[in-house]
Amino acid sequence: MKIAVIGATGGTGRKVMERALELGHEVVAIARRPEMIPPLEGLTIRQGDVFDESSLVRAIAGAEVVISCIGPPSNVSPDAAKKFLNLRAGMNVMAANFSPGTVMSEGMPNMIAASQRAGVKRLIMQSGINLSNGRELSPVHRLAVRMMRRIFWKAIEDKSIAEHALIQSELEWVIVRASVLQYAEGTLKYTAGPLARINPLGALPFADCADCLVRAATSEPEWIRQVVNVGR
Repeated sequence: MKIAVIGATGGTGRKVMERALELGHEVVAIARRPEMIPPLEGLTIRQGDVFDESSLVRAIAGAEVVISCIGPPSNVSPDAAKKFLNLRAGMNVMAANFSPGTVMSEGMPNMIAASQRAGVKRLIMQSGINLSNGRELSPVHRLAVRMMRRIFWKAIEDKSIAEHALIQSELEWVIVRASVLQYAEGTLKYTAGPLARINPLGALPFADCADCLVRAATSEPEWIRQVVNVGR
C-alpha cells in the first residue's frame, strides 16, 4: 500500500516509516520541516503542516491511507533519549503534556478534510490510553488512568477533541491508544485490540506502537471504526 505518515519526525512517526518500508509498503513522509527526515530507499518526503489543510492535500495526494503521529512537540531526539536513559525524554514529554498547544484539536480536522479532498478513505490516529475511561482495565490500572487524566487534563482535552472529530467523520478510521512510550528496541511482543487490557504505565517501545499503527492501516479490517488499545 501507499502510506502517508504525518508527523514523521517524531518518535513514533520515524518508526512507522521504518516498519512500513520493512514490510514492503510505499511510504510518503510528511513533516513541517521535511529536511529533518533522512532519505531512505522507497521513501518519498513531502512538506505538510497540520495547521494548513491545503498543504496536507498536496502532501497526501496518491496515498491509500494516512497515519497520524502528531502530538505535543518534543525537543529530544532518539539519540539523546538513549544517552540520558530516557530521563530527559520523559521530562520533555511530561512538559509537553502540561502545555500541549492545539496541534491535535486543530490538526485532526484539517487531516480529515484533506483526506476527503484527496480521496483517501482511511485515517489512523495515534492517541493515548489516558483517553480511556478505564472500564476495560483492572481496578489498579483504572485508578492510574484517572490520576493521569487529572494531571494531564490539558493534553487529554486536546486529544479528546481530535478523537471526537475523527469518530464523527465518514472515514474508515482507527484510533490507537498507546500506553507510555519509550525509546527502546522493539520486540513485537505486545497486546493490541479493541478494549484490550493493558498496563497504562507499562513502557512500550515506539517501534511496537508503530507496528500496531501499520497493522491498523493495512491488515486489521476488524479494527476499522474501533478504538484499539496497545501496550504490555
